[in-house]
Amino acid sequence: MPRPLPPHVVARAGGSETEAVRDHILDAAHRVIVSQGLAATSTRAVAAEAGIGAGTVYNYFDNRLQLLAHAITRRVRTLAEPFDELVALAGTATVAANLRRSARMAATVLDEMVPLFAAAFSEGSLLEALHAELAGGGAGSGGAMPIDPAVYLERYLLAERELGRIAADADCRAAANTVVSLCHDRAFHRFFLGADAPSPSLDREIDLVVRALAP
Repeated sequence: MPRPLPPHVVARAGGSETEAVRDHILDAAHRVIVSQGLAATSTRAVAAEAGIGAGTVYNYFDNRLQLLAHAITRRVRTLAEPFDELVALAGTATVAANLRRSARMAATVLDEMVPLFAAAFSEGSLLEALHAELAGGGAGSGGAMPIDPAVYLERYLLAERELGRIAADADCRAAANTVVSLCHDRAFHRFFLGADAPSPSLDREIDLVVRALAP
């Protein structure tokens, strides 16, 4: 039987002990990944961080790969949650201001996503587990919620198009992909050069996209 956690942990999951323990383990796994790196994140290290027996981890996850894949996708989906609110910006401020805000949000997500996925590329079996988790909306993924910022940004731009604030024939998907691709490029350079590397503004590029979208 799984080792029970303190009542306050269970309470955070609405009374479901199974859910509470899983979330507790996944949170511990993320902390170990951040502090020790993906390669050093063993089930034993995660169990120690979570304050549970190593065998308890296997009551909730089949193996290390499944645990890490669930931990990474859960963290990424948590980071992506604010993007769901982008569509509510339609009709407020200016399109340029909203795209700049979106780019800042994307930068926050991608600055953490890029190192996680880059590390996974060195471990083929983990990369396959991540692909399966992201494609299938598995047990640890929280469902089919998209994690690509461009999906949310396109929804926002489509709402602006309905309001007539951008051209009726504007290619919202292409515009969203362009902005997010710029954010990906900046995140990769920050990862490659170090977190202290300069982070150039994307204002000029976003202004170019806005001019292309103008009615």
